[in-house]
Amino acid sequence: MKIRTTYLDHVVLSVSDVDASARWWSELTGSRTTHDYEGEVSLLVGGQAIRLRQGTPAPTGSVSICLIADASIHELYDRADELHAVHGSVHPRTAATAPAQAITLVDPDGYHVELATYTPEGAPIP
Repeated sequence: MKIRTTYLDHVVLSVSDVDASARWWSELTGSRTTHDYEGEVSLLVGGQAIRLRQGTPAPTGSVSICLIADASIHELYDRADELHAVHGSVHPRTAATAPAQAITLVDPDGYHVELATYTPEGAPIP
């Protein structure tokens, strides 16, 4: 029997300060913070979650996560500026289902977070 996975449920990031990381992620990505039945903090992103676990973060730059937002690239850029989040310039990306534009932020533990939006010529493939 061949098994085919169909959905990414969650990823777990080890962070140095769960509360600070939850604030950063929530403010910049609009994700909703919840606590699971084991007491871990999860950030809900669409139907998936990013779990934050107290621990030693991975080496800076070794983890990169891309989140698609329902905002224009200019709104994402302005929001990052408003929150004084360090970011690079707007750059093209190949998302999982369509072309996108993104800015890359760095969270308090050095994880790279791409905030992206689909380009006008690209739309998600169902």
